[in-house]
Amino acid sequence: MPVHAIEILLTRTVRGVELKAARRIGGMPTAPSRDGKSIAVLVSARDEERAIRKVWRRLQDSLPIDVLCTIFPGPDGLLQMSIPFAPGVKRRIRSWARASGKSTEEFLSRAIKDALARDRSAETARQECALNSLLHTCSWMDSPMSDTDRVPVSRLPASLEELIRRIANSGTRVVFTDITGAIASLISQRELRELEDTLEIAECEQRKASSSSFMPHDEAVQETPTDDETKETGMPHGTD
Repeated sequence: MPVHAIEILLTRTVRGVELKAARRIGGMPTAPSRDGKSIAVLVSARDEERAIRKVWRRLQDSLPIDVLCTIFPGPDGLLQMSIPFAPGVKRRIRSWARASGKSTEEFLSRAIKDALARDRSAETARQECALNSLLHTCSWMDSPMSDTDRVPVSRLPASLEELIRRIANSGTRVVFTDITGAIASLISQRELRELEDTLEIAECEQRKASSSSFMPHDEAVQETPTDDETKETGMPHGTD
């Protein structure tokens, strides 16, 4: 008989004795997630629907089950989900399904797909609205920027202003990245001054170290022998 992998999503974390009891009662191999909020179980059954019903029948009184879902998609490329409903909700869903001329499964499948589509549409609209707000608020960014540009934080979006103030107060830094790695950093003005002071001190010490290997011009002139001194200290010409 085929073995199906079913994921059990829980309403709360399950560990220890409760999980061991569920394993003993269910009689099926199980593997909990690291956070204890979901369990993968292997079920032998003719098909996925029977496997899901088997999990409900054996474990619904032993675990706080929220949703059952197949781990691997079926031949149609879709996952099957089993969601528990209160009796009153079930009656209403069946009534809506009959009114639409569909089976309960078809009605729920269509309703879930429509809800996901609405959610994606709403999220896209929210992102576009946030982007438009950002572009409108930060229209000053279209102008060329110099090395000493000063931008009042009051002209920034509220979330960005909050981030900058948090960096200024805590001294932490934020690193911006792309596919190549880190490309820019956002640091507080205090840390920038400390870095500039450190750099200036290092450059000063480097200039001192470099100049110490050369003799000053005045000392070089004083140590250069004159022509008279060369004649007096030079070797005398030999005679026959």
